[in-house]
Amino acid sequence: MGILGSILGKRDNGMPYRTVDGGHPAPYPDMTDEQLYNYEMAFNVPRRTFDRPPTPAPAPGQAQPAARGGRQEPSLATDGMATEQAVEAPPAAAPRQMEDEQESEERRFDAPRYTARAQTGAADASTLARTMVNPALPSRTPAPPLDFSRPVRMITTRQPVEIITTRARHPVYKVHGYIGDDDVVTVFTSDGRLSENGLPYLENVPEMERLYLNIYLNRDGISTDRFVVTQHPTREAADAEAEANAQKGKGDRIKCVDVELDL
Repeated sequence: MGILGSILGKRDNGMPYRTVDGGHPAPYPDMTDEQLYNYEMAFNVPRRTFDRPPTPAPAPGQAQPAARGGRQEPSLATDGMATEQAVEAPPAAAPRQMEDEQESEERRFDAPRYTARAQTGAADASTLARTMVNPALPSRTPAPPLDFSRPVRMITTRQPVEIITTRARHPVYKVHGYIGDDDVVTVFTSDGRLSENGLPYLENVPEMERLYLNIYLNRDGISTDRFVVTQHPTREAADAEAEANAQKGKGDRIKCVDVELDL
């Protein structure tokens, strides 16, 4: 093993250690031939005991095979002649290579994993297509029952849906209708779902909320706003507020505007 092996392979009392399975000189006690081979490969020992990975130690009761790649001891064959046996085997990976492979395997589980998990069982093609265009999915919060006597629309896109029938012959998809300007009918369940176990995609169009806005000139010299706006639920309430402000000297109303909000 050279100078390094002679230094590392002896105890303080000058006696060398031996491997437990092959009896080869070793730098540390209780080493196996395989550990010795890995040690010499890792520290690049000039004169190595093995040029190939040695054969692992056999189980108790089995015959001792010859160490691969090392110096072979003569053994008696069945005909009484001394022979040497050499078993060819592919070279094992160096310790550093094995560590790199193990580190790579561990890092593989740290990588982000993206799984396309179905949210509600079987989803049809139209559901997936509209979800890709409009990624905002409807809420799972239980919605009020649909009233098909009133206008309905899509929850995701707010497109109006023209209902053709709510009594189709299909046992599940009873509601048929046109979405927006589509010329192909889309089928729904009675509660507005695109698939039997999916999320609801239909809702009643909310009624328009009307507000009346009074607009005044802003007389506050500190504020940068030019106008002051107040809101009222009815035109009568807006007129009464404007008249009260005029009597208090807060200024005349410039205009009353009514607006409709689709919430």
